[in-house]
Amino acid sequence: MDNKVLKKYLRQVKHIYHGDKKLKKQFLQDVEDALLCYAESHPGCSYDDVVHKFGTPEELRESFAYSDMLKKRSILLYRFVILFAVLITVLIILFTANYIHNSFGHSKGHYIEYTNRKDTTDTSPTPLKRTPYKEYTLD
Repeated sequence: MDNKVLKKYLRQVKHIYHGDKKLKKQFLQDVEDALLCYAESHPGCSYDDVVHKFGTPEELRESFAYSDMLKKRSILLYRFVILFAVLITVLIILFTANYIHNSFGHSKGHYIEYTNRKDTTDTSPTPLKRTPYKEYTLD
């Protein structure tokens, strides 16, 4: 493609198109072929001529048959990825905070050992409660 006008138009179409790489490549190849055919029949065309013939890059992208499907699919994928990343980040922060809290207690010589015991004063069939069995404080 020798004409700077056609390169500029194709570059703008490439920058605003978002979607599957295979479909994007096919779409851009089709646009480039159409631009070359137009340039052969209209040598010395201007950017306004190209826009008048094919429409603005935004209009061209919207006229692509799969643009709605790609847009919905990519939005759902991005939402899933972001939600997953936020969830993993929150879990890492919680586990780190728990580890730091426990390490701080151990560094001060404080350790509590828990055991499952039935409460002997209560006769109702309640589940086992975790009560401190031994508490160690090393000073």
